[in-house]
Amino acid sequence: MIVSRRLLLGAAVVLAGSGSYLLGRSTPKEDAIADPDSYAAKLGRQQGLTIGFGDPSTFYVPPYLSTDAPVEGVVLSAADHTAVKDSLRGIARAFEAYPEQCLGRIIKAIFIAGRILIDGAEAGGTYGLDWIFLAAPSNVSAETRQLTAELGVHHETSSFIWLRNDALQRAFSALEPAGWQFQNGATDQIARNGQTAPPVETGFLSAYGATTSENDFNTYAEIVFSDPGRLIKLAESVPVIAKKLALTLDSYIAIDERLRETFARSGLLKAAGR
Repeated sequence: MIVSRRLLLGAAVVLAGSGSYLLGRSTPKEDAIADPDSYAAKLGRQQGLTIGFGDPSTFYVPPYLSTDAPVEGVVLSAADHTAVKDSLRGIARAFEAYPEQCLGRIIKAIFIAGRILIDGAEAGGTYGLDWIFLAAPSNVSAETRQLTAELGVHHETSSFIWLRNDALQRAFSALEPAGWQFQNGATDQIARNGQTAPPVETGFLSAYGATTSENDFNTYAEIVFSDPGRLIKLAESVPVIAKKLALTLDSYIAIDERLRETFARSGLLKAAGR
């Protein structure tokens, strides 16, 4: 369902507001993005994909057509120039977690919108046929836009890993608590997101991750690439988290074997028993 494929903007707002998440994180200097178009093209070449912004009706890449740009239930607005720069900084930070040309094996493009509304609910990101959308609304801080883009790259791209891997879906879902009540509607998911996260013994890493199996996997992938130390600590003490982590790592290594070394260096492979 469309509502299961979104990064909630509120999560990035909370992280950016705390300040702690951004400490020590390298980002491009202001003058590095004097020309957003050139910088986006440079970033795109790094990962073998297109990065676009502007009129949402242009949010598609060949072999797709303009009729493939709209997504049912999703309303996109154009982002302003300053907001685009903030998102590009977040995308650049996210790209540091992957080997060159890795993400181009998963998606064809990243598009930066202003606001993203899914069935009327504001979201930080979602995805289309072979690309992802990241929100860069003007009514939040630059840090929030940057963080929304950084986390959104990991979160939204992981949905393509999930949707293309039936075995992963079965194995991951089998580890969910028996009888767990997932949420199907946008309103219910947002309400759950505002609640306290379930106990870590359930295997869920956040309240939002507990809303659907796909969102659960998205959250694991997001943290694998943005905050591996957190997952390592949890996996050492919670067996079900170690199992879900192992499935997440395996699914990415199957796409790009170079990630095995990436995960080994971070300590994730060891924590997952791989």
